[in-house]
Amino acid sequence: MTPSKRTPQQRDRRFARARHFTQAIFLGSCATSALFVGYAANAAHSVTTVAVTPPTTSAATTTSEVTTTTVHHETATTTVPKTTPTTTARSVPTTPTTLKKVTPTTAYTPPTTAPVTTTTVCSSTPSGRVICY
Repeated sequence: MTPSKRTPQQRDRRFARARHFTQAIFLGSCATSALFVGYAANAAHSVTTVAVTPPTTSAATTTSEVTTTTVHHETATTTVPKTTPTTTARSVPTTPTTLKKVTPTTAYTPPTTAPVTTTTVCSSTPSGRVICY
């Protein structure tokens, strides 16, 4: 076998250049991937913006017994036009507070979950050991 024409230092420099070249390609591809993922996430985020409205409930009066009740406190509000002050005292009419039984209604029904079924796969090794997953 003939001896190598390159010295060990020349060989080490050549490997170092190849290593630096492959590292530069790898880091460049990682940076490009990260920029693309950021762009795609930003583009997808701006498309999927949705305004959320809270669910509405109706206040229906019922005479039957319910287990869940919602209490609405009603107060009387009056609007008095602005007039010149008078010397007589005005009385503000008040209404008694009443409690109403309300049947709960739901505007949003959460989805139900289906049971997950998986099949068991078993395999055996040539020595006779059985592995199931």
